[in-house]
Amino acid sequence: MKHTLLATTALVAMTGAAAAEITISGTARIGMVTTEGAAAVTAVTANAAAVAADDTLLDAIAAVATNLDSVTGAVIAAGTLNTTAVTADELVRLDAIRAIVLRQSTEGATAAIRTAATTDLASVDAMRARIVAPITAGSAKASDTTVGKNRVRIAFAGSGETDGGLTYGFSARADHSNTSTGGSQYISGAFGKISMGDLNGGDEQLVGNLSGVGSSGAGSHQEFGYQSSSHNVGYSISMAGVSFAATTDLVRGADATKTGSNSAIGIKWSGDMGGATVGIALGQSKIGTASEDSMSASVSMGGLKIMAVSHSNDNGPAVAAVAETAASSATLTSNARAVSYKARTLAATNLDTDTTGLSLSYAMDAMSVTAYTKTESTSGAADKDYSGVGFTYDLGGATLKAGFVDADDISVMDIGVNFSF
Repeated sequence: MKHTLLATTALVAMTGAAAAEITISGTARIGMVTTEGAAAVTAVTANAAAVAADDTLLDAIAAVATNLDSVTGAVIAAGTLNTTAVTADELVRLDAIRAIVLRQSTEGATAAIRTAATTDLASVDAMRARIVAPITAGSAKASDTTVGKNRVRIAFAGSGETDGGLTYGFSARADHSNTSTGGSQYISGAFGKISMGDLNGGDEQLVGNLSGVGSSGAGSHQEFGYQSSSHNVGYSISMAGVSFAATTDLVRGADATKTGSNSAIGIKWSGDMGGATVGIALGQSKIGTASEDSMSASVSMGGLKIMAVSHSNDNGPAVAAVAETAASSATLTSNARAVSYKARTLAATNLDTDTTGLSLSYAMDAMSVTAYTKTESTSGAADKDYSGVGFTYDLGGATLKAGFVDADDISVMDIGVNFSF
């Protein structure tokens, strides 16, 4: 329901302003969400494989450290870390080297020796942490939680038309914290529509998300993580059942992408087929070195709506591990240290992620029911599965909403009343 705040044929003192209107509307909700605490997890550890960069790094540190160990005169022979799984004996060698380097970092004869040994100590600790890192991290049983969910939003919208036939407008929002949290502006005509402000990416605008459940979304797992969701400039146009949208982000803060691509596009066809409204949409975004392809298909007929969405993320090229050193040609003696060794740059696999989902909604008189399922698959990791079911009942200006979600084996219950004015 919307209420007209102002309607006039001369809103602004500008030649050519033919008509303008400002409206105000609001939404609010009260409810609660109960979330099951995660089950306890027992840590599983193993000595992981070492890579060539680790082995080379450790031998280099051992050579420098033992040559300078004037306290014990210890000599630790060079060795090869197992590339299948580091053995207990190999960990003893690594720890012996660490003990020497630790002593040098605090008892070295000169400040230079102590400084270089401190660098080596960090390298050994980083290497050991990678080798003995838990395969499965342990955690205690989390407690179930129940929290209240309430919110008020006031929305403002304005639209107008010039004598030349151009339309323009804005939308803005204020939450119950009295801060404006969203807004956009546009101008449109036969050429299409140009928008600026807080926009969804062109792919998200047309591909969309699944139907959700619950008063506050029950975690909103029906939504897909569009990487273009913070774009602030967009163009869109629709003709003959075909819609097109393109967006980008003009740099407006420290977090904005300044290198690589930063764009998103979407295209959608919608039409009638045998009494059913059918929609097919494709989208793509490129942010930095990461790209994302998405598509959706929807069918609506009577009170039934079916929506299928698929995402495929290419998260950029893999990064190889690199052994970094700060080397010098100076001779090592018991009174001087010319070389320190830094931990290698860790590899980044940047694994791709594929996500697919399906939702069904059916409305009958004042009541509607919705169900959805979504699976997120990442190479080398267990799939994450989400599913939800819920209902709504129209009370006339207010709506009772309830939903239950299985969020990758965590249960979420969400119930409340949403109303608009």
